Amino acid sequence: MESQQPPQHTPQLKRHSGPGIASFIISLVSMLAYIVSVGAMGAIFSSSLNGEGLSWSDSSTTGVTIITIILIGLFAANLIGIVLGIVGLVLRNRKKIFAILGLSLNTIIILSFGLMFVILMLRAGRG
Repeated sequence: MESQQPPQHTPQLKRHSGPGIASFIISLVSMLAYIVSVGAMGAIFSSSLNGEGLSWSDSSTTGVTIITIILIGLFAANLIGIVLGIVGLVLRNRKKIFAILGLSLNTIIILSFGLMFVILMLRAGRG
């Protein structure tokens, strides 16, 4: 009589969380886009400077408007990245590293811009 051995269980490899990867990619792309946008905004402001201060042209106003819309879109993308990071953490049997990184980076970006906005508003109130 043959001895019956219990079935061998092969260890199941955990896959990375899809929403976590998406959250991480959103954070990286948005960081790069923020850097480019702030550089473009600086270029617009520096080209509008003259001896007495800022001299706005129609192209400067259009450029600032477009970059502002882009920044609002990036802010919304970071909020979506936070949601995806949370979803990636909740999924079972998935690796969590990209979800943690994406959630952390997107949160840091949102908090940094929130802090910058508060500081700018406080300075504008004193001026």
